Amino acid sequence: MKVSSLVAFSLLAFLSTVHQAAQADESGAIDFSLTANTPSSSVASALIEQSEAAPAPPSTPASSALSFAPPAASPSPPAPKPVALKESPTPDVATEQGSDIFAGGSDSLVARTVGHAEGTRTADGSKTRAYYGHSDPGNGVWNLGSFSYQHGAKSPEEADERQLRRLQQQADVIRQRADSHRLNLSLEEELNAIDLANQAPLAALDTPGYIEWLKKARDRGLTGSDAVLWARTQSYWNPRRNRWEAPGLGNTEDGISHDQNRRLTAISRALGTYQQQALARRKEDEPQDKVADKPPAEKVANSIIFQDLSQPKPGEIAQAN
Repeated sequence: MKVSSLVAFSLLAFLSTVHQAAQADESGAIDFSLTANTPSSSVASALIEQSEAAPAPPSTPASSALSFAPPAASPSPPAPKPVALKESPTPDVATEQGSDIFAGGSDSLVARTVGHAEGTRTADGSKTRAYYGHSDPGNGVWNLGSFSYQHGAKSPEEADERQLRRLQQQADVIRQRADSHRLNLSLEEELNAIDLANQAPLAALDTPGYIEWLKKARDRGLTGSDAVLWARTQSYWNPRRNRWEAPGLGNTEDGISHDQNRRLTAISRALGTYQQQALARRKEDEPQDKVADKPPAEKVANSIIFQDLSQPKPGEIAQAN
C-alpha cells in the first residue's frame, strides 16, 4: 500500500516538473550544446582572447581561379658581345704561285715546264720543231704549240692561248680540291698536277684523281718527288673497273710509272733552269756602283801642276851644265 502511494506521488511530481519547463521555453527546442550553461559575455571574451593569442592565418589570393600563364622569368644577365676572332695568317702557296706561273703566256712557267715534258720546248724555254706542228704518236692527230694542242688552232700561238685558258680553269679546280683535303701544294706538286691535266684530264680531275692520290701518298709517308710520282701513276688506276686505263702507255704500272717519271724529271729540269734565269735577270737589274771619273776641270788642273813640276826652269838647266 505504501509502495503504491510512493509510485503515484513520484509520477505526479515528475509531470509537474515537465509542465513547468514547457512553459519556460516558448520555442520548445532543447539545446545540447556544451556551452549552453556559459554566459554569453564569457563566451565572447573567450573567443576574443583566442583570436588574439592564435597566429594570423596565411593570406589567400584574392582570386581562386587557376592561371596557366608561365611564371615571370627572373632577369638574366646580358649576353656577352661577340668578339671577332682574328684568323691566323696561313700562307696560301698555291694562290701565290697561281698568280705567277701563268704570267707571260707562251713564255710562262707553265708553258715552259709542260712544254718540255711534251717535247715542244727545251729546258731553257726555246721552241723545238715539234712546237710548230707534229703528229700525235697516240692518235695521229696534228698537234700545235707548247701543249701539243689538237683541237683546231690556226697557229702554235693560238694553240697556246687556248690551252692556257683551259689549264687555268683546271688549275683552279685542282686548288679547290686540294683545299678541301687541307693539302698545301708545293710548286712541284702543282706543276705536275697541271701537266697531268694536260696529258690526261680524266686522270687528274676524276674522283679519285691526282689530289686524292697525293693525299694517300703523304699518308703513306712519301714526300717530294716520290709522292708526286706515286700519285701521278696511281691516277691512271680505275678503282671502279679495277684496272689501269692508259692504253697509250701499255696499261701496265711499270709502263705508266716510267712515262710519269720521265715527265716529272723534265718538269724539274725546266723549273730549275727557269729559276736560274730569273735569278740572273734579277742580278742584272740590281744597280752596280761605278767609280765616277773626275770632273774635266780637275783633270786639267792636275795636268798643269804635274807638267810644271816635270819641266826644269831655264836657269836651273844652265847651272846643271
